[in-house]
Amino acid sequence: MWLALSLLFITLWVAVLCGGLLWPLLWHAKSASSNSPLSWRSAWWRYWHSLCQPLLSWRHRQRLARLLMHTGQTSEQAERIFAYQCGAFLGTFLLILLLGLWWGEGRMHGLPWALLLGGLLYWYPVTVLQRTMRQQQLHMQRDFPFMLDLLTLSIEAGMGIQSALQLCVTQLPSYLLRHHLQLTLDDLRTGLSREQAFSRFAQRVALDEAHAFVAALQQSFELGGSLGPLLRQQAQQRRQERFLRAEKKALEAPVKMLLPLVVCIFPCTFLVIGYPLFYQLWQNL
Repeated sequence: MWLALSLLFITLWVAVLCGGLLWPLLWHAKSASSNSPLSWRSAWWRYWHSLCQPLLSWRHRQRLARLLMHTGQTSEQAERIFAYQCGAFLGTFLLILLLGLWWGEGRMHGLPWALLLGGLLYWYPVTVLQRTMRQQQLHMQRDFPFMLDLLTLSIEAGMGIQSALQLCVTQLPSYLLRHHLQLTLDDLRTGLSREQAFSRFAQRVALDEAHAFVAALQQSFELGGSLGPLLRQQAQQRRQERFLRAEKKALEAPVKMLLPLVVCIFPCTFLVIGYPLFYQLWQNL
């Protein structure tokens, strides 16, 4: 009797395992077109993507879309990143939980660690996007005065705003600014007004310099003033702000060096100086 029950449970386990492996392939064959490539990995990924898509809340979707927009990517990738988040959380949670059950002899000692590590890996893609956004903003902030200088020279030479932007796209050394300006040109070519296109540029870049630049452009468009002197003044102001930021970091460097000096260097110095003295006193005693 026990042999029959064991065989029955083994058969059920094999059936469930085979069903779990083959079901994404069948789902992919039903939902995909006839000429689309069929592979086990793509089938599993599409099936997992479809399972995670209803769980994505509107607030989290907006947050991911905003981070993707700031990093120069499309907002359609928010669902893919959320699928990565769910996969990282579930895989880590199950792995740590099984290891805890194995080492703890059936006890749930690994549940807090599984939740903690799963939560950390769940938020890891968002952290990577935030760090990428900050790094890109620093690079664009450093190259923004050069873009304003190039725009000023182009406009004072008689070029229009779109021609000046196209020249910046071809001549700027910063790929990030070139990419965002190219998106702005694409918006203008698709029929958006200049105010809407430049407002979207400021939202994508998310810098104070970009918002001031767009405000100056809109003021020039509305009042009909000359744009060249205004951009030249902004370029000088941005360059002065960059110098002040560099000066501030230089002044903060000695303060930041105090912690490694107090924690690492001073104790080692005292140890090197005090050990021979302590050794001689010990020998004399």
